[in-house]
Amino acid sequence: MRIKLWGVRGSLPTPMGVQEYQTILGHALAHAQNDFRANPSITAEQLYEGIPAQYRRVIGGDTTCVEVDYRGTCIVMDMGTGARRAGLSIAKRALRDIYVLITHTHWDHIQGFPFFAPAYDPGVTIHFYSCIPDLHERFIRQQHPHYHHVKFEDLPCKTTFTYVEQGEQFEIGNLQMEAQPLIHPGGSASYKIRKENQTFVFATDTEFYGPDLSMLVKKYDQFFHGADLLIIDAQYSLTEAEQKRGWGHTAMTIAVDCAMHWDIERLGLTHHEPAHSDETIRELFARAHEYLEANNPHRHMMELTLAREGEEYFL
Repeated sequence: MRIKLWGVRGSLPTPMGVQEYQTILGHALAHAQNDFRANPSITAEQLYEGIPAQYRRVIGGDTTCVEVDYRGTCIVMDMGTGARRAGLSIAKRALRDIYVLITHTHWDHIQGFPFFAPAYDPGVTIHFYSCIPDLHERFIRQQHPHYHHVKFEDLPCKTTFTYVEQGEQFEIGNLQMEAQPLIHPGGSASYKIRKENQTFVFATDTEFYGPDLSMLVKKYDQFFHGADLLIIDAQYSLTEAEQKRGWGHTAMTIAVDCAMHWDIERLGLTHHEPAHSDETIRELFARAHEYLEANNPHRHMMELTLAREGEEYFL
């Protein structure tokens, strides 16, 4: 099973600003200059590899979209702005059936669909699954002529809509699926995907915080426990989590704490705050990593990763 992240930002698209880009470029050039002075015969490839990782790769500015590929079965989880590039990649593979799981319909999770290339291919069928009874009508409203130049019902592709009860188990291809409700204003769903003895859980837009945190961790243990890979909402710092209580998002450190209790093997932290620069996100990740090392010294060390556009995981 291959899992690829096409969009990792939360709330709204966040393209890197000119000032932030210039700062990163300046640091990269300074490192390259020092290496060149030390070794004038150094190659461009060697110069690039010598630049610290944080200046060679950005977090990314597109909103949530995750692709799961297993033996030709293509599942797309949410249709944020990352769906545009996901669609271009999927279209090259000439797939006839694409399965889309929608966690909820806040705009940052569906706004990329009108730019999803396979939707304009009459030979493609897009199969939507969600815990939202009126999902079809919501997509129609998003593409009303007031907001988009192509109506949903005028798209060349074929579409089907399958309603999934929260807590229900179902199958897509040879994959076993399960939906679970999350803590988020207006509702959201997590999806668990199993193949053979491997489990992937996607849990964006959820809030684990407050005086009932221990109870919530226990409540969700059965669903999350022992997952080989969990990609979870980690939008806030601890201060922001307190300031924005009830907004439906989790602090990075708390996401790590929950994952430790659930015995997660690999944890990906995603849905990054749009007000945070790449540097701020990396700083929060460093604190989360320090927390993991300080609070989990005698147990199996969970692998902790920071979600970035283009990141791939394999199960």
